[in-house]
Order: sequence, then C-alpha cells, then structure tokens
Amino acid sequence: MPLPTVWARVRHTLGRALRESGQALDRVGHRGETHAVNASKFGGENFYLGEPYKFNDHLSRHRTQFPLLTHGRPRVDPQVAFLAPCATLIGSVSVGPDASIWYGAVLRADRCNNGMTTSESADREREEAWKKIPQEERRQADLKRCTFGGGGVISIGARTNIQDGSVVTAVEDHATIGDGVTVGHLAQIHSATVGDNCLIGMGAVVMELVSIQPESFIAAGAVVPRGTTIPSGQLWVGNPARKLRDLTPEERQKLFYQADEYVKVAKGQSQVMELGGNMPDSLVEHLMIGNETDDTSSKK
Repeated sequence: MPLPTVWARVRHTLGRALRESGQALDRVGHRGETHAVNASKFGGENFYLGEPYKFNDHLSRHRTQFPLLTHGRPRVDPQVAFLAPCATLIGSVSVGPDASIWYGAVLRADRCNNGMTTSESADREREEAWKKIPQEERRQADLKRCTFGGGGVISIGARTNIQDGSVVTAVEDHATIGDGVTVGHLAQIHSATVGDNCLIGMGAVVMELVSIQPESFIAAGAVVPRGTTIPSGQLWVGNPARKLRDLTPEERQKLFYQADEYVKVAKGQSQVMELGGNMPDSLVEHLMIGNETDDTSSKK
C-alpha cells in the first residue's frame, strides 16, 4: 500500500493538536467553575476560604477509535448495535451491522501498512485489494519501508458480539470473525479465522492461523494451538484444545439464538454511546429525568 498522503499527515497532526487544546481548555473551565461554586464563608463577612479542591474530569480522554496514518482506520457500520465507550479499536478494524463491541474489549490491527488517505471510501477500496495479497508478499513489501510488516486487518461480521475484556489482534495475518459469532468475556483471538455462528467461550485463546469452521463451539478456557483447523459442528475443549464430540442439532441451533439475543441486549445499551460518561452529572440527570417535566411546564 502507498504511504499516507501529505494532506492526511497534516490533517492528522492538526486534528490532534486541536483536540488536545480543547481538552486542556475544558479542564481549566471545570477548575474555574469548582473554585467559583464551591467557596464557603468562614469567620467575618468579607472573609472567604475555598473548600478542598474538588475536580471531576467529565471529559473522558479515552478514544474508542484510533486511526493510524500508516496502518489504516477503524470503520464501524452506522447500524452497529453497540460500541462501548471504553472499547478500543486501533488501526484497520471493520465492524459490521448489528455487531456489538463490549466494555474493555480491544481490537488491534496496527501491524499492517495500508496507509490512510483523505477518503474513507478510497481506503475501503484499497484495503479490499490489499487483503488479497498473500501474507509473505505483504511482509516483504512492508520490510522495505519499516522494520515490521505482514500484519493484517480485523473484520467483525454482522450480529457478532465481542464481549467484555476480549482481545483480537492481527499481528501475523488477517483476523476474520464471521457473522453471528459470540466471543465470550476475556477471550483472545490472534490472526485467526472464525466462521459464521461459532461460539468462543469465556477465557478461550485462539492462536495464530487457526481456522474454525461455521457452527463450532470452543469451550471456556480452551487453548487452540497455532495452525489448527476445526471442522464445522464440533465441540473442542482443553489445553491444548481437542475435539470432545460433535454438537447436537439442538446445540447448533442455540448458537444462532445466542447471537440474536446479544443483538437485543446490545441495542438496550445504545444510549451509553450517546452519553459516553463525558457529561456533567447535572446534565445527565436533566436528560434522563427532568427534560420531560421542563418541556411540559414550558408548554403551559
């Protein structure tokens, strides 16, 4: 992939400077408000002593999406079910419709050199062509420009949920997670392919270059060794993971049910994306409680 354009570098640098300046001004404003509002009177009529300094930084400095000039940008479908404010998407990460990325999850694709342009649509077209290049060819091309390369992108399919504290990376190659996949709490997936309607149990580890075929179940705590291929409809357990048995038709149907239920739960969290923990408590209370009353009284 070509290097980022000069305009992309300028926009990235200027945007970061403006964002940091705005956050600094916000903190100064909160500090001034604290001193102005929280002053108490002691002693004489004209003697004031400020209360112990209290400062609630309502502006979260956490960024959910991290675009990287040489490693691409996250792309989240407008119809995403839920993207937690404290989740982290770094580099070339794409999230499909009705998918959900839960609290504390980290999706990191920062080892692929598919530089950003000034157009998201152009980035998408370039990335699709770039993904078809064999891993070794990408790595050799990348090594001509930097000390590492060959990494891939992370693709999250429709109706897939990446639950709390999970980690997905694409250091060696692409990490592709299909549609309707459930990835349990604290699970790890590294440069692997997970087919549609699979379930990756809590705390499971899927190592590099693993291929899991559709409608398979990786049990909680299982560790799937590098390069393993898991056929469709099987239950794997243990460390190292091994086949325990085939899933029953009823168990395979529950894989679809699990994903659909998580879409419903995720949409119930959608207001968190709007609030994001970045508003003063008084404003949150107004929006959630007092707004209807105020609108009614104003109409009267």
